[in-house]
Amino acid sequence: MPSALHHLVGSVTDTYAVVAEHARPGDFRPSVWEINGAGGERWFAKQHVGPKLHQREVDAYRKWTIALGTGRAPELVAADGEARTILVTAVSGRGLDRLRLPAEQERKAYEQAGELLARHHAAAGDGPTSESTEEEWGRAASDLLDRTAMYVPEHDIALVRSLTQHAPPHLPRVASHGDYMPKNWMWEESEQLLRVIDFERAELRPAVYRDMSRLRYRILHHQPDLAAAFHHGYGRHLTEEEEVACRVYAALDALDSLSWGIQRRDIGLVDEAHTMLENLRLENGKRVWGGWRS
Repeated sequence: MPSALHHLVGSVTDTYAVVAEHARPGDFRPSVWEINGAGGERWFAKQHVGPKLHQREVDAYRKWTIALGTGRAPELVAADGEARTILVTAVSGRGLDRLRLPAEQERKAYEQAGELLARHHAAAGDGPTSESTEEEWGRAASDLLDRTAMYVPEHDIALVRSLTQHAPPHLPRVASHGDYMPKNWMWEESEQLLRVIDFERAELRPAVYRDMSRLRYRILHHQPDLAAAFHHGYGRHLTEEEEVACRVYAALDALDSLSWGIQRRDIGLVDEAHTMLENLRLENGKRVWGGWRS
């Protein structure tokens, strides 16, 4: 464990044991270390790769995660902005992406995921709307398309170019999680309860910017039962404007994720990006031929 993390843990307790290192995918993400305290405490320590990720996670723990309810997310124990380190309490459960649950349990987990995301989104109150002009959006989309063209097949570039030719509708910004996926949902089978972890990408964004778009096009697109359970927990389905924005944001996210994953040898992220592009292609084909309407 890096010395900066030993220093942070040492500011909390004199006696502790590092019991496990949990490597994160890709060759650019630092590991997370599991630590036991002398009094039976269980913590996780992390050193962020940059100041932005560090500040986002610290802010989320200080301002937003309380809205999830007692015990439904880790609690911040200590943080060092200069060293970009944090120490948080551990929560019970295993990542839902690593579990094979009976169908009824899985639906219950997704319903709770929707409920917890609704609470998180509401934690910041009514935020201002996203305000990207057509010109600003066009420049950003063109820049990404140019930067990723060498890594992505031409037919995928053409798909993304088609879907992102207009800026998404202006939508209210909420307290988004930023990577709201089953790998960050901890399911405790004995309690039948879901917890949420990893808030380093939490920020004020439209609900569909990452939270809804990733879920929809990476997981829920071909799983209507889980989609129904999730939206039941969330309390509503997407509006027509959100549906449009969801496709647009997903197209850019898929392209960016594919390029990022290839450059950093994150095979899991590459696979997820391919899934997003394939589902967008299928959905776009139905729309083009008039067989589907949002």
